[in-house]
Amino acid sequence: MSSNIKITRICQFCNIEFTAKTTKTKYCSLKCGSKNYKIATRKKKINISNEETNKMRYGDVELLKKLEFLSIKDTCELFGISKRTLYRIIERGELDVAKLGSRTIIRRCDMDNFFALPQTSKIINEVTQKFPGIEKCYTITEAQKSFNISPSALYLIIQRQGIMKYNLGKFTYVAKHDLDLIFNSVSNE
Repeated sequence: MSSNIKITRICQFCNIEFTAKTTKTKYCSLKCGSKNYKIATRKKKINISNEETNKMRYGDVELLKKLEFLSIKDTCELFGISKRTLYRIIERGELDVAKLGSRTIIRRCDMDNFFALPQTSKIINEVTQKFPGIEKCYTITEAQKSFNISPSALYLIIQRQGIMKYNLGKFTYVAKHDLDLIFNSVSNE
């Protein structure tokens, strides 16, 4: 059965007006239909490839989200932090962990709670001392010369005793009173 109808259509590929003999015709010629099919199959292949890549990239993360207990490596991968940062958090005691032989296991809920709570800065919690003034302080070099001590030894003493250091400009100052107490010397005031 042949059709005698003629319908004016616009080609979906090249946007040129043409006369179609059926109501379902989309393209003006076989050439336009073939080109459109080729483009559509190419896009479909690219989309399938992109989906596979995303599954490989993010598939592990989806599996990790379902786990109750995580290893160090899994935790770093899931939360996007480095191993060193995670170990630092554990060393400070901010995160509870379990040791199974040499393996360290972290509960997922502990990590979620760690990131949910606002972190209070240690600086706020510590009692900060006011700067006593330049005349009541030694520079690091002055302290080395007056107590006849090496830079590394002075640094270790300052660290061990918890002495406050004050940075002013390019110099680092330490209170004379604190160092005098340690070295049992009398300050000249």
